Amino acid sequence: MPAIRIVLAALFLMLAVTVQTSVLPHFAVAGVGCDLVMIVVVALALSRGAEWGAIAGFLGGLMLDVVPPADHTAGRWALALALSGYVAGLVRRETSAAPVGPLVVALTVVLGAALSLTVYSATGSLLHDPAVDWSEFGVRLGIAAGYDVVAAIVVIPLVMWVMGRVVPARERRRVLP
Repeated sequence: MPAIRIVLAALFLMLAVTVQTSVLPHFAVAGVGCDLVMIVVVALALSRGAEWGAIAGFLGGLMLDVVPPADHTAGRWALALALSGYVAGLVRRETSAAPVGPLVVALTVVLGAALSLTVYSATGSLLHDPAVDWSEFGVRLGIAAGYDVVAAIVVIPLVMWVMGRVVPARERRRVLP
């Protein structure tokens, strides 16, 4: 893995965690906001594959688990986003022969939102988190998926474009005559 791609991925994740925890709560509907970190994880997975998606998801989720105002057991978001990133990376593998289309991206974001929210809520139930309310799960999932798809329209193409433009020096030497 080239160092520049790792640094860029880390910067994208740190920026997403910062915006998600400081700005986006002010735009929440029914207590549900946009999961910007999950969108960045999906973008990294779609641009680099399942391994990158799982690692980015774990690290982004771990940051969400420890950055204030975290009020839950650490590791829940790390597990949820690692699984979402891995699955999104598998979508990339299946569509690697052709460019990833907008419909595939939107469906991947909805799948990532559903998977991450389900895993996060399920681990909360196992740990007896009083904030987990399964009676409102469908409504929360619908709001989260809607927010995430709208934000993904801007975020995913940007992240994928930047990650695609970065070419390691040894690959550049092979391309140049």
